Amino acid sequence: MPDVDLTFGYDLPLKVVYDWWTDLSGIGYVGKSLKSLRQIGKNEEGKILVKTKWKVMGMNMRMVERLTLDSLNHWVWEPHMLGIYITDNFHLDENESGSRLHIISEFHPKGMRGKLARKMLGGYLRKLMTEEWMSADRAFRTETTSNVAKSW
Repeated sequence: MPDVDLTFGYDLPLKVVYDWWTDLSGIGYVGKSLKSLRQIGKNEEGKILVKTKWKVMGMNMRMVERLTLDSLNHWVWEPHMLGIYITDNFHLDENESGSRLHIISEFHPKGMRGKLARKMLGGYLRKLMTEEWMSADRAFRTETTSNVAKSW
């Protein structure tokens, strides 16, 4: 069972949604708790390495996250902190009314530290990630509405 499971519908083409949600420029909206991101290279598996800075429980946390861009329909973020490895799967499909983005996040605690951290922080992390994705959704809707209005 996923730790976070959200679906967002947009009346926009798939490519517009994909481009916004996979933007690594760090310009414009970055996140509610996510304060900055910067691509720093690739690992030996070809995954994109992204240095991120988060504001979590009043503290600044820095991480190197892995991003896999499989296709316009699927990409995966892999952050980890305090022994909890997270898999954020993004599935994007097009339908007659536009596009649908489905985000599934799963927590995988590693070792005793990870199990303890999940027990203590699991609910907080679920809430934080849900709020983060919902905040990104609102920002996407605001920015795309603004950009469409400017193009008229």
